[in-house]
Formats: sequence, structure tokens, C-alpha cells
Amino acid sequence: MGIWNSTLVYVGARTLLAGAMIALLLRRRVGAFRAGGQVVSDLSCAAFLLAYTNPAIRDDIGRLVIPLMLFVLYWETTRFFENRRAAAEREDEETWLDTTLRVYGSAWVVGFVLPAVLAGGFLMFELLAPGQWPFPNPRPGLVCAPQRGTQLTVFTPNGKSIVLVPYGARRFQDVRRFMLLPDTMAGVFADSGEYAFTVSYEGELSASQICRVRYVGGSRGAVG
Repeated sequence: MGIWNSTLVYVGARTLLAGAMIALLLRRRVGAFRAGGQVVSDLSCAAFLLAYTNPAIRDDIGRLVIPLMLFVLYWETTRFFENRRAAAEREDEETWLDTTLRVYGSAWVVGFVLPAVLAGGFLMFELLAPGQWPFPNPRPGLVCAPQRGTQLTVFTPNGKSIVLVPYGARRFQDVRRFMLLPDTMAGVFADSGEYAFTVSYEGELSASQICRVRYVGGSRGAVG
């Protein structure tokens, strides 16, 4: 089982347990604010875990990880100390249900909250220093290998098409390697998103020969 499938199983189990916790909160009538805050925290933690192992989800979350991370830290820390204080101030004898809930709460923090917080921390680190942390399932490099044709057409995420021809050669099959450096071609790689490349003869376009890659603005890479 790959790390992505393992993460899906882990997040699925976490979601089931979180649902049980929220149902318990509603049953104890703690209020819509408490239940709603727990839902937001649990969904955020699940998103951190999935984004850690999936580059597409990581791109979708982007800078949104910062406010979500701050909320999770505030919410989970507050709830943890509130539960500890409530248990210490309890005057009646602790029941088996109280003991079970206390143990469950501690296990929840260690087994499900801390890993999500760590994942969110690495996502934030990626914003500050892109490419410096080796995430699992890394995105393949921005690479495309055309075979035949006289021109290379680049379709940008905003719907524009840019035609490029190799310098000093009449056809792309006469070019052993053609490099597109995003850092030096701002006019082509101006936006983050999915780019489509196709090599064809003039006036010819075949969807079956299109190569699609995803480019994240500011990252260093090349199409070759």
C-alpha cells in the first residue's frame, strides 16, 4: 500500500472518529459554536494530511494553510486545556465514561492532532522555502518530449496560445533537446496552472499529441 493510499485510510479513520466526537458534543448540548469549531478543525487537519502526500491538493490549499493552521492550533490547544481543567475541578467521583473520554482525548491529540499539525507545519515551510522539504509523491519535473513537427505551441492556463520555433533548425525532430526555462520566459510562463504543449506541422493540431504539465509560479524548472 503506497503512502497516498495509507494516508487515505488514516484520514478516513480519523474522520469517523471525529464524527463520533462531534455527535457526542451535540448530544451533550455544548452548542453550535463548539460543534462547528470542531468540524472546521477536523476538516483542516484532514486537508493538511492529504496535501502533505498529494501535490495537487497542496497547490489548491496554497496560502490558505496559514489561517487554517492558526485556527487549528488555537482550537485544539484551548479544548485540551479546558478538558484538563474541567477534570481537575470535578467534585463528584469520576465515572468509567469520564475516564474513557479522558483517555480517548489524550490518544486523539497524540495520534491524530499532532501528525496533522506537523503536516501543516511542513506545508507552511514550503511557502517560505519552496522545494526545500522532500515531500512524498513529488510532482514530476516540468518535462515534455516532442517528437515530430515544425512548431511548438504552448497553451497557457488563461487560454492564450504561443507558437515557438527552434532556432537554427527547420523541424523539431532535428533538435536533440529543446529547453524552455520558466525563469527566462516570463511571457510564456506568466501564470501558475496547467500548460498544454503540442508539436505539430504548421496548421496541424492533434489533441492526442498534447502533453499537459502543471507549473507553479516562482518554482525553478524547465521543459525539455
